[in-house]
This record gives sequence, structure tokens and C-alpha cells, in this order.
Amino acid sequence: MMDLAWLKAPYPFEHSYREKWNTIIITSIFLSIITILLQPFGFAAISRLQVSGSYMLIAFFSLSFNYFSIPYFFPEFFKEEKWSVKKAFFFLAYNFILIGFWNHIFNGLVIRNDPVFTASGYELMITVFRVLLIGSIASIFLILTRYNFLSRKHLQISQELNQQMQKQLSHQSFSDEKIVHFNLENKPISVVCDNLVYISSEGNYVAFHLSQSKKGVPSLFRGRIKEIEEVLSEYPIFFRCHRSYIINLNYVESTAGNSQGLAVKLNSRTEKIPVARPKIKELKYLLNQKMQ
Repeated sequence: MMDLAWLKAPYPFEHSYREKWNTIIITSIFLSIITILLQPFGFAAISRLQVSGSYMLIAFFSLSFNYFSIPYFFPEFFKEEKWSVKKAFFFLAYNFILIGFWNHIFNGLVIRNDPVFTASGYELMITVFRVLLIGSIASIFLILTRYNFLSRKHLQISQELNQQMQKQLSHQSFSDEKIVHFNLENKPISVVCDNLVYISSEGNYVAFHLSQSKKGVPSLFRGRIKEIEEVLSEYPIFFRCHRSYIINLNYVESTAGNSQGLAVKLNSRTEKIPVARPKIKELKYLLNQKMQ
């Protein structure tokens, strides 16, 4: 039986503008090339370039609308920590079903100029099926290519950082006895910097994970991580590596890479803290600076 476990593998959703435009443009061009070569909708060879360009524009505008609007209205569904290869494939499949619908409208109104054809449910299903079939090929190629590229890239960065930390941190110790003061829930909170391993957030609450807390239980407060980040901006040992995490760089023990980015393991902690892809370069720079 085919092993489909890879479908559950973590996969990065295209959150940045650059990643979204790359996916939209590459997919649109791929669909255009396929229509030129295979003519799956039966248009005359003399007009295939013009019609193919029209299909590319349909794909471009449909993908653009879905990639920019749907994640905006349903951010929880597109959270990167919940995204996988399977979700990425089905989201693209949904896009191709819509593209097939608009291609059918274009075929009926422009190419055939036939209202009966346009209103035909059978012809609509045929067009959608063809676009979905072609799109599935594009999806597999795009997802696997991007997955392998990002996995190798982040794995290489992780290995380089780990090697450097093993060489330089084995004979160095870091300590910061400064006290940082917060105002949370209308009361002052003071924490020794060296005791604050990392901070996590969930909704309107933040959790302080302390090195000396009993059984590793975090101290929970009502507040927002943005406010915590502003206070800690004066202390260079703290770094916001993810929208939900701020870490103490002195506690970074090792890193691990996958397609979604990096994860850091902190001293005396079993959990791994995610590092957002846009933050990787900055983390690498800060760790290198700290180890010099």
C-alpha cells in the first residue's frame, strides 16, 4: 500500500507577498503552456496563443483573489503551524475548480458564443474536470519542488548554526542578572533576565517560562506579546522569533530545520520553539554576533 504519511508533513503557506505572487505567476504560466501544447478545450490551432493567454489571465486573477482574500477572512485556517502538504494540495484544487468555472464561462461566451453551451451543466463539469486534472499536475510539481527546496535550505542553515554553536559555546557561559520590569494586570512584575527562558502567547494571554519555576509550569498573565516585546527591546538577549514567541538567546542550545523554517531547542526544555521564515536571517545574525 502506498505510504501517504508525507501528505501530513508540515508545509509553509505563502504568507508573504513575494511567496504568493511566485505561486500565482508560476501556476498561471504552467496552465497557459499546457493549453498551448495540449489544447484540452478544442480551440482552433490558429488562435491557441491568444486563447491560452486569456486562460492565463483567468488563472492569474482567480488565484490572486483567493490567495489574498480568503486567508484574510479565515486566518485561523491558514495558520502555518496547522498547514500541511495535504492542505496545500486541496487549497490549490479548490482554486482550479473555480478557474475551471471561469474558463467554461469564457469558452461559452467568447470562443463559442453559444448561450446553450454556457448553460450546460455537462460541459461545465467537463471543463472543470480538465482544469482540475491539469492543475493537479501543476500542484504536485509546485508543492514538491517548494517543499524540497525549503527543507534543504533550512536544514543547511540549521546544521551550520549547530556546528558553530558546538565550537564556540562549549567554552563560553552567558549570564545576565539585570532585572526587567513589566506592568501586567495593573500590577508590577519583575523578572531576572537570566531566569526568563522564553515567552509564549495565546490570544490575550502571555506565559512566562522561567528556568526556576516549579516543574516548568509557566506564569500566566493577561496581556499581549507586542507589549512584552516593547519592554524587552532594551535587552538584546531577547528576540521575537515568531508572532507567538520571544526567546532568550542565551538559552539556545540547538536548531532544527524543515520546510516551514527553523525550530530552536532551549536549554533544559524539551519543546521546540518555531522560528518564522522571515526571522531566520535575523536569528542567524544575532547568534553569530553573540558567539563572537
